[in-house]
Amino acid sequence: MYRFDENSEKKEEVTNDINNSLDKEAFLKLLVTQLANQNPLNPVEDKEFIAQLAQFSALEQMQNLNKNLISMGEKIIHTLDYLHLNSLQANAEILNELINIREALESYIMPEE
Repeated sequence: MYRFDENSEKKEEVTNDINNSLDKEAFLKLLVTQLANQNPLNPVEDKEFIAQLAQFSALEQMQNLNKNLISMGEKIIHTLDYLHLNSLQANAEILNELINIREALESYIMPEE
């Protein structure tokens, strides 16, 4: 069964969060700087601005989707662990019942003298 290494996962998560926030911040700073320093006689076209915002929105949605998929994967792993534990407990109960039946049959077939 595959297990996530909790330590490396946490390090990657922190690193990814830092990189994502830097990427978002850098993008927004670039956009604001571009708007602040544009030539008033030749401003940035609306199409370029809208395209940049769409790219930013798509990036943010992909990052959120990635976080959701990771979370779902972790929940699936926990669910499988829980089901595995329950099946082990059920198997132990069945084994105990079989042992009880065997003991009852042995005492019936070969009664103690």
